[in-house]
Amino acid sequence: MTASTPVPAEEQQFLAQLVFRGFLAREDAQLVLAAAAEVPFEDALAAVTDWDAKKIAYLRRTKVMKEPQIPGFKMGKLLGSGATAEVFSAQREKDFQHVALKILRPDLAADPIASKRFLHEAKLLKDLQVPGVVRGFRVFRFLDTLILEMERVPGKTLEELLAEGHQFEERQALSIVLQVAEALEGMRAQGVVHRDLKPGNVMVSRDGHVKLIDLGFAGEGMEGTQGDGTTLGTAAYLAPEQARGLEDLDGRADIYSLGATLYHLVVGALPFEAGDDQEMVRKQVLESLKGSALKGRSISPTMHYFIEKMMAKDRDVRYATASDLMEDIQAHLRR
Repeated sequence: MTASTPVPAEEQQFLAQLVFRGFLAREDAQLVLAAAAEVPFEDALAAVTDWDAKKIAYLRRTKVMKEPQIPGFKMGKLLGSGATAEVFSAQREKDFQHVALKILRPDLAADPIASKRFLHEAKLLKDLQVPGVVRGFRVFRFLDTLILEMERVPGKTLEELLAEGHQFEERQALSIVLQVAEALEGMRAQGVVHRDLKPGNVMVSRDGHVKLIDLGFAGEGMEGTQGDGTTLGTAAYLAPEQARGLEDLDGRADIYSLGATLYHLVVGALPFEAGDDQEMVRKQVLESLKGSALKGRSISPTMHYFIEKMMAKDRDVRYATASDLMEDIQAHLRR
């Protein structure tokens, strides 16, 4: 490449993706661009990053790990992506078992808090052994990030089903809640609070079996917060005490979140609507459920009772344990 030759657009796009995906700092990308005006692009990239030709070729081939190739696995499709990770279907080459690979976003791999939480989830999924919770097999490092190998759970999340316009009859919704409660009880017996229960974290198979698939925020009480009043969880399903950042969270916080999920399933809308997370958190703490919203949706009195008891602002009014909730639901379904 001759002096001051413009860097081709495709190389600039590759650099932009490296920055966006967290493999390269913006300042380093600028250094590469400046050097690439004088020397071949790959030489400039290698000089700034210390990457060898093999790693650069891998990043090109996988579109900066948008289409990852992991040694020992035949990679499948993207199953889902969130704020911290992407999940792909895969098949082990040694025994042909189908699994899921959860890959921590490369831009978060250097964040000690994100990495610690990812490793914490991996350990929980491996240790819990609760039938209603996805199993974790192992966690390993690859190309500067972390990968969790776990059970492949077929089906769709409740969030996906809601987005598709699926209508949940009360009996179906209660069957789902019953199975989630059973998983929560298994977690409670081992001292674990989920802390981020929501439709996106509940997978339902075609035959109606349910599994919790994400324990990224799970733990005891509010352990793992950054100590600055940060709350864990998703605002639309957050228990009031969790929104306030109380340290002594227990399973009743999960019961509130499960109640908000049940509301969403049978009503087809969130219990509270807000313009942003801050306003949503305020409503979770201060506003009560509007009984008129439930009565106007042809909700049965029993369903009305379940939702109001599960979503009581005062946690002492809620079901004390998931086991207590299960007993009431089972008695209702028998009738």
